[in-house]
Amino acid sequence: MENLTEKVLLYRKTPEGLATLVKEIAPRVYQFPRRTMGWDEDACGDFYLFFHPRLLRLLDRFRDQGRPFESYLCAILNWQLRNFARERKQGERSWSASLRLDPGEGFTGSDSDPEEGGPPRFPPAGLCALVRSDADRKNFLYLLLKCCRDIDPCKVDPLAAVAGVTPERFRELATTLKAMRSSREKRLETFRERRNRAFALARLLESEAAVEPDGERRDALRSSIARARRRMASAMERMARVGIAPTNREIAIVLGVPKGTVDSGLYWLKRKLAPVYDPDCPRSA
Repeated sequence: MENLTEKVLLYRKTPEGLATLVKEIAPRVYQFPRRTMGWDEDACGDFYLFFHPRLLRLLDRFRDQGRPFESYLCAILNWQLRNFARERKQGERSWSASLRLDPGEGFTGSDSDPEEGGPPRFPPAGLCALVRSDADRKNFLYLLLKCCRDIDPCKVDPLAAVAGVTPERFRELATTLKAMRSSREKRLETFRERRNRAFALARLLESEAAVEPDGERRDALRSSIARARRRMASAMERMARVGIAPTNREIAIVLGVPKGTVDSGLYWLKRKLAPVYDPDCPRSA
C-alpha cells in the first residue's frame, strides 16, 4: 500500500490527487489537539480552520530527507498548535466579551447614546455595521445559540433582529438546546453539591481543630480537613470539565446544517467582531 510520504511526493511531481491527500491528512490535523492537549471537538474544529490555509504550504515545503511525511507533519502541528494555543488564550477575554454580546468597558464612540451621558446603544452600532450579509446573520445566529444560556431576556428581541430571525424562533431553538443540555446540567449540579458539602465539612473541622486541646485528636482532624479539601478540589476540577454551553454539533443538529458550517461560521465571525469587542484589536477608521 502506498504510504503518505509517497503520495505527497507524487503530488509534488504531478499536481494531482490534492483532494485525496487533504482527505487523508484532515482527520490527523483535526484530532491532534485532542490527542496532545485533551481539547474538545469545538476547539479541534477551530484549530483545523486555523491550520487549513497552511496545509498547501506544508505540502509544497516537504523535502524527502529520509524522514516520513508523518514525522514532518507532527512537528509542524506541534509548532502550530503552540502558536494557536497562545493566540486562543490571548483571545479568551475578547471572546468572553463577545459571548456577553455587549460592548466591553471603554467601548465608546459611535455606540454612545446621542444624549450626552446616556447609556451605550444596544446592540452596538459597530456590531450592526459588521453583521450585514445573509452569511453574517447566519453566523451571528450560531453565536447567539452558543451563548443562549447567558443572554439577558430583555436583549433577545434586538439580538434576534440582528441575526435575521424572530424572537419566537430563537427562543424555540434555545429551548431545544436546553433540553439537549439537561444531562450536563444535572452533572454540574451533582459536582456543585459535592463541592459545597466538602467545603462545609472542611470549615466545620477547621473550627473544631482550632479549639481541640488533645494533640492526637487535632492531628486526626487535620487529616480529615485535608481529605475534605481534596474532595472539594476534585469536585471543582470536574465542574470545570462539564461543558454547559451548547456544542457546535448540537447547534448544527437543531438548525439542520453540517457541523463544519457552524465551526467555520463561528471561527470567522469571532475574528470579524474582534474590533468591536477586543480593546487590543486595532479598529478600522
